[in-house]
Amino acid sequence: MIYMYNIGEYNGKEVLYLYLTFNEEFSSEFGDINNDDLENKCRKYIKERNIQYEGEDVFLVVDGIVVKTINIKDKDIKIENLDIKCDYSDAKFKVKVKDINGDIEKEIVLKDFLVGVLFTNSTVGIDIEVLKAMCVLYRTYTFYKMDVDKYISIDDEFMKYRNLSYYKLLYIDNYGEFHKEILDAVNSTDCIFMTYDNQYIKPYIHHTNNGFTGDMPGVPYLERKYSLWDFLSPLYLDIKVFDYEQLEGLLNVNKEGLQHFQILELTPGGSITKIKVGPIVYTGEELQKRLNLNSSNITILINNSDVKFITRGYGHGLGLSISGASELAKSGCSYLQILNYYFSKCKIKKFI
Repeated sequence: MIYMYNIGEYNGKEVLYLYLTFNEEFSSEFGDINNDDLENKCRKYIKERNIQYEGEDVFLVVDGIVVKTINIKDKDIKIENLDIKCDYSDAKFKVKVKDINGDIEKEIVLKDFLVGVLFTNSTVGIDIEVLKAMCVLYRTYTFYKMDVDKYISIDDEFMKYRNLSYYKLLYIDNYGEFHKEILDAVNSTDCIFMTYDNQYIKPYIHHTNNGFTGDMPGVPYLERKYSLWDFLSPLYLDIKVFDYEQLEGLLNVNKEGLQHFQILELTPGGSITKIKVGPIVYTGEELQKRLNLNSSNITILINNSDVKFITRGYGHGLGLSISGASELAKSGCSYLQILNYYFSKCKIKKFI
């Protein structure tokens, strides 16, 4: 951990020296720690302690020796501007919304649709930069759905939409403040979206992972990324306990079969993709849904009277982590930097 700092001079330039204790955080693997993670740790330290440092270079010092030099200058994220005839602005682009019965409920402008989506898929207290990043992803997916299907369901697998009248009652004490933040997120990202190989990407967003985001076969823009900030989330670890009678009903396996859980396949991040319970093979996602678990990163403890399921993370662990992005925002990262980190293979574009 960083225990002291000093602002000095090196080669005629002002530099910031950060002094570290040589513990498990900065161990023999120090040189392999992700640079983005180090930069964000430094930014957070500077911000929390209100250090008046306007330079770019930070020297990390262990036992009086400079072991690493990093540059904390904000990286400019390039936005590619697209000048086309069709109006894709939030105030004019129309979205056809289907209700739960599959009927076209109404046609609304994109701005109002995104406000409803952000209310439905986020919570009060999320950093504005995270809301902006989510908004860009949801806008991208809306463009995709309107281009391919010409409509979007209010209960789409990637995002839910509800009318604002519902949230005026749900957030009766702080609706005005939350609405203002969401409007700011929508307005400040107007016309901005993301592509991979010139195709709209899907909005893979989860709340918390097990320290890494996951990849997925067939989705090349999803990468395994460090997201160690997720360890700080209150939703990182969860334990659910079931007696055998409960499990028999949920998994359709008798008690004898429930004594035998065999994990057949795991992702590189440790999430279950295939598991055998007695004679039945389930996917990790099926097991998660049947038992209402927070994730498919599961440790199973079998006892005489019950079975414990310990999960790490909340959600599928793919793409943008809300917990990780929130910590990045606290460290001074913008929504563009957040998107560039979690979707580094993608391009950020804007219709003008």
